[in-house]
Amino acid sequence: MKFTGLLAFFLAVILFSSPLASQAFADVIPPKQQMKLDFTVEQIICSEGLVKITKSSSGSIACVKPATAEKLSQIGWAKKLTEQKLEEIKTKKATKGESAGTIKKVATVKQFAKTIKSGTSTSISGYVYVFEACANSKVIRTPEIFVTSDSETKNVKLGSMIQPNSCYTSSVIIKAADPSSISATLLNKGGISEKISSLETKIADLKSKIVAAKQIIPKSAENPNPETLSSIISLKKELKDTEDQLRRYLMALYVPPNTKVSKIDIPKSLKGEPLVGMMTNLISVTESIVKPESGNPDLKRFNVVFEACAGKESIRIPIIAINSDSDSTDVKLINRIVPESCQVGIARINAVDSQSIMPKISENSGISKQITKLEKQIDELQIQLGEKRTSLNVLVSKQLDSSGEEEVTKLALEISDLRKELLETRTKLYGLMLGL
Repeated sequence: MKFTGLLAFFLAVILFSSPLASQAFADVIPPKQQMKLDFTVEQIICSEGLVKITKSSSGSIACVKPATAEKLSQIGWAKKLTEQKLEEIKTKKATKGESAGTIKKVATVKQFAKTIKSGTSTSISGYVYVFEACANSKVIRTPEIFVTSDSETKNVKLGSMIQPNSCYTSSVIIKAADPSSISATLLNKGGISEKISSLETKIADLKSKIVAAKQIIPKSAENPNPETLSSIISLKKELKDTEDQLRRYLMALYVPPNTKVSKIDIPKSLKGEPLVGMMTNLISVTESIVKPESGNPDLKRFNVVFEACAGKESIRIPIIAINSDSDSTDVKLINRIVPESCQVGIARINAVDSQSIMPKISENSGISKQITKLEKQIDELQIQLGEKRTSLNVLVSKQLDSSGEEEVTKLALEISDLRKELLETRTKLYGLMLGL
């Protein structure tokens, strides 16, 4: 019996640690890499088709196939599966997980001046494999392609999404003895893309509800309805949680293959850098019916309504500091304030004297310039990458001589570098926004 249990254990471990598991599904980076991005155990995301389990002895997380999750739980390696987890496993087993699109070979061109002598009589050459990744009826976020030959395997993660019913041309350099052995498979099943789309829809809906609720707040010293303020505060908390969840998905999605997240320099928000032309105005301060938990009988809780106004430049994710004689709190406003416009914000703060309550621009608001800079870099990289891809497509459609093969190799290397830089820049952007 003991031998049977050990055998089952080793079989299960082999199942969940096998490289085939990572090749069967695409999208997010492994749990250990996510932990290095400061994701908590609860925030860990598994690639589509895999199930999150918790190791009994250490509390660490693993993403495994549904059948493996059951086996590891049965032998005690993983914690007991909840009814919710069992239902998730049942659903994943029933889902076929068909590919979200297709891969079509465009051309295979011998890599210029690159021939490797192997241990056998066969010479292994490098080849530029040009392919076309096409989406079915739904968008594919960060398409991941598994390319294999008789000599090597590679994972290629594209830097841009593929829109529904459209295609994206790219390339990879791979070694092969026989170029006809090179093939590619699109790993994405579409589940992660759908999850991101659903989060984006929820965010848009929450923002609309907040805007609608703010429109009924009087723009004067009149006392706003406390129920309206409480509703807006609850909506804003839900919005922040949803935005953070989306950013975690995007961070885990955009890390380039074979790149350690510790090697990506996630920028931190700048402190003490003023935002030119931005102003804050206090609209109203009303005492809340909720009393603060404090030993000071004079301390009260107040609902604060304020507005933040941009100057001639757009401001990204402005943070307003609300200070009083007893407390301070930071309020992150909705994503963007367009030039020459204002956005209403709401906060709760404790104070003895309501006259001491005052909004001001937070020291962390310098993050706006960093976000704008990274977004500009992303736009520029996408343009450069698009130009290189177009040139490659035109080139491989012609009969190539040695100079043509050299140009194809050069373009493929440039595309690879730009693709990696684009993915890393996207990771930095969402890491910066998540770290607010």
